Amino acid sequence: MKKSLLIAALCGVVNVAYAGEFVYEYGATATGFYGYSDYADKYRPLYKHNHTPVALEVRTSGGYRLDNNDKLTLGVDAQIAGGKEIEDYNHGEWGENLYATYASDKYGELTVGQVYNAAYQMAVGAPSVGVWRVNNSPVTDFIANPNWVRHSRAAAYRTLNSTFLNTDADAPKISYITPEVYHTKAAFSYTPDSYSAAGLINKRSRYDNRSSYAVGLYNDLNLNYVEIESSLGYAFNHKNNQEASAGLSIYRKGWTLGGSYRQSWRTSSDYGLNERTNASYMPENFDGYREGHAFNVGLSYEIGPFKTGISYFAAYADKTDNKDKIITWANRFAVNKYVAVYLAGAYAEYKGNGEIKDNNRGYAGMVGLELSY
Repeated sequence: MKKSLLIAALCGVVNVAYAGEFVYEYGATATGFYGYSDYADKYRPLYKHNHTPVALEVRTSGGYRLDNNDKLTLGVDAQIAGGKEIEDYNHGEWGENLYATYASDKYGELTVGQVYNAAYQMAVGAPSVGVWRVNNSPVTDFIANPNWVRHSRAAAYRTLNSTFLNTDADAPKISYITPEVYHTKAAFSYTPDSYSAAGLINKRSRYDNRSSYAVGLYNDLNLNYVEIESSLGYAFNHKNNQEASAGLSIYRKGWTLGGSYRQSWRTSSDYGLNERTNASYMPENFDGYREGHAFNVGLSYEIGPFKTGISYFAAYADKTDNKDKIITWANRFAVNKYVAVYLAGAYAEYKGNGEIKDNNRGYAGMVGLELSY
């Protein structure tokens, strides 16, 4: 009897293992822009006028989908970029993301590897126009922000660069997102070491424990005449700071209005701000973002292959005078499913300390091309 049960169990395992199909997905996106920037007189000797940032991202994943639609996949993404003011990939100008995901309609989604935390993934805010994000804005490639520096050995974030919780960026982590219940999902992420070259924590920081925890909530309501998305997030970055975020997006007949807010703060048990140092690669208050706030708001309209949008982003360091303001107007026209063209304009103001090199202000006009496959 026991032998028969064992044989039956093995047959069941074999049936489950082969009851499905192998799946494979891949894609790539290449972008190239030309922009001309005009600055106030005192900044002109410090910054160039012509800019040509380019980037290429390749995404691949393979795995197995069971008959119940559960799916186990392994993903590998690679990026390379040039001409950018901020090198925000894993290793500077190039990087990779390796991750494994188990997704189930019944049990939710579990991911292990180099991904943004689950609260970040579910966050909503001001709408983007294609590659023109409102957070971590690419406007800084055309109007350089002295408060956000990551080039060669230099690294600094004196203000928040996003209203989403991105302090841990894509450092390796474990994330779980629950199934949807009453239009709502919850999420949790644990990052053993929150330093990542794409994140805010400098690898030369003195924090002896850089673990991070993040939780998030996401809600999606369709009221027939309008669609509403909302999100909440909280992060505990050990010995670094704590953060909270909230976002809202409203969609109706091609129009999207959205915005989000983020606050970061320290407690007495966290390390203080980095003080002035003689090391050129670690500017004064490079981690000023740890006590600050940021918000964005934007409006976009999409009809057929055309999308246009205007947005405003602002960030403030609570313990210093550092602040950023970015206004962007972006347009994207999809020629076909492989090619899109861009036209955008921006105005930015960045304020640091009293030295000219730590401030910047100017206008920029940009045109670009996006190739997708």
